[in-house]
Amino acid sequence: MDALPPTPPASYAYAPGDIYPRGDRERELCDRAGRPDWLYLSGLLVLNAGAITYGSFSGIQDSSSVVVRYTAPTFVGLAWGAGIGGGWLALPHCDPHFVGELPREGDVRANWPVALSLALLGGATAPMINGILVGNQPQDWTNEERAAHVITAGVAGFVGALLPYLLPPTSWSAAKELERIRVGADARGGFSIGYQLAF
Repeated sequence: MDALPPTPPASYAYAPGDIYPRGDRERELCDRAGRPDWLYLSGLLVLNAGAITYGSFSGIQDSSSVVVRYTAPTFVGLAWGAGIGGGWLALPHCDPHFVGELPREGDVRANWPVALSLALLGGATAPMINGILVGNQPQDWTNEERAAHVITAGVAGFVGALLPYLLPPTSWSAAKELERIRVGADARGGFSIGYQLAF
């Protein structure tokens, strides 16, 4: 006589239509990811206010040192780019009534297109912000220095929009942790990597 098959584990089998947070840890992460990070947004606002104040100070623009004159577009560009990139990261990234599940094909959603788009936006608009702050450029600036201020602000704006990924807000960190928990989990609670063939 054959023995009975082993009793399946008492764990919950997750279905593709299970769209709510699973367990206390996922509920906690979704709650943190579902609220804007107001402290982070306030910090970005203060950073931009400081950079604007510094960039509009006439003593910086009239300085005899070229290095000091280039600090203004650098700071303004970095702060402006960080405000654009970090502002998006600090927004809510989870809904407690719908927590996305990765399809069987794997992670088909990529974050880099949005990050690149915001970095390009920061790089394109930072020279305009710096130009507004500088106003009428001093007459003793050469054409090369005027062009270099535009390029410096643009590059700094591009880089600044990517900097918040190194020090992300809590909403983005919680969303990435929730995604990491859910990546590749199968119905048995294990993880699978690779290809599967069904016969």
